[in-house]
Amino acid sequence: MTINADMLASMFLQGTYELYHHKEIVDALNVFPVPDGDTGTNMSLTMNSAVEGLKKGSFQSVDEVAKLVSRGSLMGARGNSGVILSQIFRGFSKGCKDLETLDSIQFCNALKYAADTAYSAVLKPVEGTILTIIRKIAEKAMEYAVEAVPIDELIQVLIKRGEETLEETPEYLEVLKQAGVVDAGGKGLIYIFKGFDNALQGKVYKEVSEKETGQAVSKPAQAVMQTEDIRFAYCTEFIIEGDAIDGAALKAYIETLGDSMVFVQDEELVKVHVHTNNPGLALEAAVKQGELKKVKIENMKDQHHSIIDEPASSSSSKAMSQAEDTDETSVRLHDEKYGFIAVSMGEGFANIFEDLGIHGIITGGQTMNPSTEDFLNEIEKCPSEAIFLFPNNSNIIMAANQAKAISKKNVFVIPTKTMPQCITAMLAFDHDVEPDNNVTQMTESLELVKTIQVTYAVRDTSIGGMAIEKDDYLAVADGAIKSVGKSRDNVLLEAIEKTMDTTTEILSIYYGSDISEATAKEVGEMIEAKFPQLEIEVYEGAQPIYYFVLALE
Repeated sequence: MTINADMLASMFLQGTYELYHHKEIVDALNVFPVPDGDTGTNMSLTMNSAVEGLKKGSFQSVDEVAKLVSRGSLMGARGNSGVILSQIFRGFSKGCKDLETLDSIQFCNALKYAADTAYSAVLKPVEGTILTIIRKIAEKAMEYAVEAVPIDELIQVLIKRGEETLEETPEYLEVLKQAGVVDAGGKGLIYIFKGFDNALQGKVYKEVSEKETGQAVSKPAQAVMQTEDIRFAYCTEFIIEGDAIDGAALKAYIETLGDSMVFVQDEELVKVHVHTNNPGLALEAAVKQGELKKVKIENMKDQHHSIIDEPASSSSSKAMSQAEDTDETSVRLHDEKYGFIAVSMGEGFANIFEDLGIHGIITGGQTMNPSTEDFLNEIEKCPSEAIFLFPNNSNIIMAANQAKAISKKNVFVIPTKTMPQCITAMLAFDHDVEPDNNVTQMTESLELVKTIQVTYAVRDTSIGGMAIEKDDYLAVADGAIKSVGKSRDNVLLEAIEKTMDTTTEILSIYYGSDISEATAKEVGEMIEAKFPQLEIEVYEGAQPIYYFVLALE
């Protein structure tokens, strides 16, 4: 028996369902490394992200399925356990590389990759956790990696080994022994493997009641620890996306800020999880390396109070409800000292700005310029000591300056004329320097990015010797028309060639509301073929009017 792509997809889906229906049991077990009480919920939400890409239908290879799960789990990983789980799947994906199907030997080897990758991702691996469970499962699997065996029988052997190891976890960790429980993350992993077994057996998952599980926990295990025992109060997680991330330096710095650190660097992303008393310092270091995504900060002391004051099922349900309502917690940077307000044209750009820590988003741009009052309203909402405004359009700078003059607050206008300039300015921001110095740094940074905007002509005209006809495609770069024509692709390529110089290394493509993601990727591939020396990045801007906004850096 071999596992084909559709069967592997079914295994991951059934693993997701099995864990989901037992997440409250896992939540109630959680005691290590600090009591945040949401291991089951975090793992379940991570699995939901992992399998999101599997709902489209059939697949060609196990390689394809494993890559989707790896990428989805990394982007959606929540909490320490979720990050480690994402690394288990990342390693498993390595073991599936270039394979259409998996036989039992290949499956065993993939599990070895999974365990090794998970261990390497954790700065200081702790035994008695999910790491121990996956390692022991992988070691057992390697005993069967010599001769092919029925995979359904193999899975049951591995589940048994995992359950035996799970029962041993209190011998590794005194806090588990004191609480009379087993490791929460390891328990969650066993449920995932049981879901694998369900898929191989052809079982359709049914609703599971607490009576059927027979494992209800009436008292949360977190009660064994005191709130004052928590040395580092804030569980801090974020993803950095960038092309030149100095992972070693960032990892070394964040390690000094707390404990329970997990640092994962992939080809394009860095995922960080750390417990610290200074989440702002971690975020400041991160934003200097690239674009921040999926920032989440939780006060574990508050969580601990809630958990020990409420029944386990109640607190777990509450945590899950909150997570489902918000999907992710958006954390704003520098609420007290620094605030940021930006004009955004398009939901995609607004999301990017929010990920960068911009507090206030004013919808507007070309043809819908915000008023001075619009700026003042946002300024009044912002509680920060110093507030930076990003007009992001030459026609809006005056209104921003007027709002600054009227407001009694400490307001600074960064004269951004395009949305890519706003992104560059935010990356140049330094929390440790005074506002005036930041104004200088951020304003100087605007020269580092060149913006091309591709739209259409609304009338016949002639500008700079260029004959322009109504509905022609035209590309404008920093106030000057660079290219006009009937072919959008030709206009794009010509504008890039005229705008870039020898220092240009990165080209970011923000596609508009009328452009599909597939089309945007095709355009990116076309540009990469024409300019192979450039690194191409594609993002959803969702802006109206402009088919594409390009940033050259």
